[in-house]
Amino acid sequence: MTTNSTANYIPLNPFTGFDSLDALAVLTVNGLINSKPAQGTLKGLLAINGARRRVTISGSLLGEIAAQIGGSVVGLFTPSTVDLYHVPEGAYIVINGFFPVCIKPDAPKAVAVLEEMSPESLLTMLTRSDVARGKFAGQETFNGRPVNHYIIDGSDFLTAAKKSSDPQLRAFAGGLWSAEDADLYVDAEGIYPVAFHGAYSGAYEPLKFAGVFEVQIELTGINTNPLVQLPPSCDKPIAM
Repeated sequence: MTTNSTANYIPLNPFTGFDSLDALAVLTVNGLINSKPAQGTLKGLLAINGARRRVTISGSLLGEIAAQIGGSVVGLFTPSTVDLYHVPEGAYIVINGFFPVCIKPDAPKAVAVLEEMSPESLLTMLTRSDVARGKFAGQETFNGRPVNHYIIDGSDFLTAAKKSSDPQLRAFAGGLWSAEDADLYVDAEGIYPVAFHGAYSGAYEPLKFAGVFEVQIELTGINTNPLVQLPPSCDKPIAM
């Protein structure tokens, strides 16, 4: 969908302030991870309820990044999913395979890798005010709710992101070779982002990836009060 309007700042309220929410992010990649050919997906499911949050990572590439998430010990497992919990008790990583293994990491790096791939983190980074510039494409309905559809110019995004005051966004843009035009859907009443779809080529440091990748993010529920509770395996976690 195209328009004749020029790119302008997109009016947006921060992706914060909700008591609870659910969101989904999907990364589809084709390139190299740690210099080895890799093609597939990673999916992140986010559940937030007050001070409790959980990110569940799954997908065909999960096994290839297991060691990056929790070190060499985690790399010994073949997980079906990995859960990151941020709760008042602390931060925990749960490796779900033949049996669940709960890890309480000492090093913040293990948690940071998962956090950077969470839907909340990605959507917040990609819709910051300094890069949310685009053309209005029309009013539509997305997942049953009225939204305003914008097209973000890839070149404008890349130029602005490289100058951003946010270090995470600046680092993300610094590894890119190019950015395609992206679709942003904004709730028509609350004026907050509900979905984003963009495609890029370059390096993505959290995955040790270089190549072509797509990012799809979707806010799937607001004030749904999802249950975020540590599993029994975290009663006696492994310290790392």
